[in-house]
Amino acid sequence: MPRTPSGCYPVVSLRLARRILGDDPRRDVRWIAARPGMRCAEIGSGGGYYTPALAAHLGPGGLLVALDPAAHDPRAHRRTGPGATTVHVSGDGLALPFASGALDALLYSYSLEEMPDPAAALAEAARVLRPDGQLVLFLWRPVLRRGHVAALGDTDAFDLRRARRGGQNLRLAYRRR
Repeated sequence: MPRTPSGCYPVVSLRLARRILGDDPRRDVRWIAARPGMRCAEIGSGGGYYTPALAAHLGPGGLLVALDPAAHDPRAHRRTGPGATTVHVSGDGLALPFASGALDALLYSYSLEEMPDPAAALAEAARVLRPDGQLVLFLWRPVLRRGHVAALGDTDAFDLRRARRGGQNLRLAYRRR
């Protein structure tokens, strides 16, 4: 499956460009319904565009795992602050390093379309989410229009709860059955 051309990353990673495209971390993280002590993973955290806002949203006592293939030494990145404890981990969205049913929420922030097998990634999401856990997908619509991402597929594991189509993105929130 073709991926986003590497030349696009410097542009779409710029905070101003992301704002122009309609992204606002403080607003967008509210797609996850936070509760005390919640365990959440941000899959494809990259440069951390959503990570600080998501940690603040989850609040004290929560745990946020920022997972990205390019993460630096995972032992060196642990933050405890006004929000959730945040741990940066190097990992693959097709083989999530979590026990079955271990997480309350997963956020794929423009990363699902970068995976070679989105259906396998969603199967992994279903495995690691507890029943009634939250799956939130932010997808880049131009990639979808080019057909690079196959249909997300009908799965018996999730129920669609909310969807929004923006000019440049698609946002979907699911609950694990």
